[in-house]
Amino acid sequence: MDSENSRREWAAAFHRATWGCAPTIGRELGLSPRTIQQWGQSDCEKRSPGERLEVIMRVALEHRKPHDALAPLHLLADRLGYRLAPIEVRDEPQGPPPDPREITLQASKAMVETSQAVNAALVALEDDIISRDELDEIHRECDEAIEALLGLKRTVSESH
Repeated sequence: MDSENSRREWAAAFHRATWGCAPTIGRELGLSPRTIQQWGQSDCEKRSPGERLEVIMRVALEHRKPHDALAPLHLLADRLGYRLAPIEVRDEPQGPPPDPREITLQASKAMVETSQAVNAALVALEDDIISRDELDEIHRECDEAIEALLGLKRTVSESH
């Protein structure tokens, strides 16, 4: 996506999100309402928070596993009562059914990741106290398990 189109999309998104509440957002962030309103203008010279976050996530995805690179987005979604999930792309005509070995591989991966998530929770409970580090580990392992299960779901769905 070209940067001009991206900037317009971010501006439109921030315009929708901040319309009518820029003063309140400004007070919460210690910024002027004008600064908040500028995020909704594509001709603003400064990058909006969304543009900055996109750059951070894109670079992080080049260097980290998706569940680690997208951790800030997962945290934000979780705090707002949502969950991130990969988009299932089905635009291409279906080819041959997946190799049964691929389904087995994905199922095995999902089982291992799920087992690791459950194990992280059980280990954390051994002393009846879940520390911040243990909680982070449980969340990371659960995210990996969810990703593996979604991978299995996609692989199996390709056969139908």
